[in-house]
Amino acid sequence: MSNEHSTALLKMSKGRKNLIQIGAICLVISVACYGLALSTLISPILEHHNAMEYVSLLSVLGSIGITIMTPIGGKLGDIFGRKAIVVWGGLLCGVFGIGIAYAPNILILSVCRVGVGLTQGAFIAAPYIIMGVIHEKKHVPRAMGYLAMALSVGGFGGSIIAGILTDMGMLNVGIIFPIIPLILGVLLIGLYYPNDKNNNKVSIDVGGIILLILSLVGILFPINFGASMGWSHPLIWGGLLLGVLFTIALIRWENQMESPIIPVKMFRHKEYLAFLIVSFIGYFYRGAMDVYSPLGAIRIMGVSTATAGSLQLPRTIITMVLPVLAGAWVSKNKNNIWKALAITTGLVAFPMLIMGMATPGISVLLYFIPLAITGIAESYRGVSITPGAQACVKAEDIGVGTSLINFANSLSGSLAAAVYGVVYNSFTITDPSDVNLITSGVNGVFLLAGVVSLIGFILVIVWVRPILKSPA
Repeated sequence: MSNEHSTALLKMSKGRKNLIQIGAICLVISVACYGLALSTLISPILEHHNAMEYVSLLSVLGSIGITIMTPIGGKLGDIFGRKAIVVWGGLLCGVFGIGIAYAPNILILSVCRVGVGLTQGAFIAAPYIIMGVIHEKKHVPRAMGYLAMALSVGGFGGSIIAGILTDMGMLNVGIIFPIIPLILGVLLIGLYYPNDKNNNKVSIDVGGIILLILSLVGILFPINFGASMGWSHPLIWGGLLLGVLFTIALIRWENQMESPIIPVKMFRHKEYLAFLIVSFIGYFYRGAMDVYSPLGAIRIMGVSTATAGSLQLPRTIITMVLPVLAGAWVSKNKNNIWKALAITTGLVAFPMLIMGMATPGISVLLYFIPLAITGIAESYRGVSITPGAQACVKAEDIGVGTSLINFANSLSGSLAAAVYGVVYNSFTITDPSDVNLITSGVNGVFLLAGVVSLIGFILVIVWVRPILKSPA
């Protein structure tokens, strides 16, 4: 297809497009590597500082940083250009990553950890936006498949490489190595992606940014610390109340802004709202899978740590191969999008419900097989939600629309982690070492994840399908 008849929003030569695509893939790999590497190394990092009591705080700082900055980064990208956000955000992320490795104390370590989260949030949506504007519309789902594969490769490789390097006595190298794909991605995007800065004078919604930060901090911090401090603690319910009030103020403020950080009008777009809700629901199970499947495998089934660490290997293999094939299938027919969303939710719901039926000493296959099935769901999620959302909004809204999808994912992860913690702690609070109580707690987490995903599946069939289905 010639450039004159191209449906891509940015038209360029095939060679240049391929280099930009490689850059976008490298950025996603780096984000996944940082996430899993820092999660894997959180214990040895804090042991080095003799500060194991800060495990929860450090995890919260990273996730909240990404959650806060994702919608802000998307809007800043619309104003200053995606290239500038990737280059400056990527370089600062690398600096903060090095800072984590060589931080002299827990204070600087905490600042650098939140810095990695904030800078990643600034550019985390950029690869998905870039893929959406450089490719023909019909090829976007397949391009998103490459990013889904990159996410899987980066996550799995990040934890493995970080663990190996740490075991070899190179903890600092294990922390820093994700900078390699990051710098490569920054260079390729910086050199070959065109300057897409908005030349029109656009004011930055400072008030919206402040209100967004206050509302998210007010809600997410109390939710994350409610279980440890007690839900009746004045700081917890007081923080939640302030978070809700700031959220109401944010909505009213954004409604009157000409160029808002979060365009409230997009929530009135029925088709886009469908993708946003399914994205939130489709990501909710990840916390249960990442945290409670290894815990259940070790404490309920009695397997080794090595076996528990390999639970997601079959799933990872699937997500390294299937997304490109799934993307090609989704591209063939618009009606395949709602079918992909049904797979996204249904093939999470039933595996999670099955995993919620564990008993002490049962075979670890009860986790291995369902987790592998969720790899199919994840493959279809990656190639349907973002390209579908991009296709249903105006060209000028692709940036903020994609950022809101990523924001829904990170917000879902933060809320899910807190809710799962409440469920698990409610069973194990009397005796955290009792295997029967641990079984009830872990099963409760998986059953909740399954029910939420099942609600998503029903929503797709009953509500989303009529919205997205095209006439025959």
